[in-house]
Amino acid sequence: MILIAAIENHKNAEIDALCADYVKRCGPMHSVKLELLPAARTPDPEAQKAKESETLLKMMKPGDTLILCDERGKAFTSRGFSTYIEKTLAQSRGKIIFAIGGAYGFTEEVRKQYPCIKLSEFVFPHHLARLVLTEQIYRALNILKGTGYHHD
Repeated sequence: MILIAAIENHKNAEIDALCADYVKRCGPMHSVKLELLPAARTPDPEAQKAKESETLLKMMKPGDTLILCDERGKAFTSRGFSTYIEKTLAQSRGKIIFAIGGAYGFTEEVRKQYPCIKLSEFVFPHHLARLVLTEQIYRALNILKGTGYHHD
């Protein structure tokens, strides 16, 4: 299973509906789930990063693979991302968890411990990052299946 775990503090019905549609469309190819986690909402950015990083780490079970979405992470083309997902699925003994952090991201300790990917050279608000990631997972699964959704 692929799990998208996103720290989110602003509800957006339109984005929620689009993400839900992509998750549903992934169903025939692979199990994908989206889980929204509440932001820590503390006045101290370091404390917020620590609490939110801890929330994400508590979701993990033995065998799970955590991948952080971070603006300093590794960039991929869509085809390269599909290959990355394919290899990660083959190597993982549990869920693959793609995490979108809160407003201040992840702690340095967590960033150093887990692989980081970046969705773009641009920085997105969290609800748009969630939509971009959801669509790219859908696209990657289509590339792996050879459906023709993606055009090079």
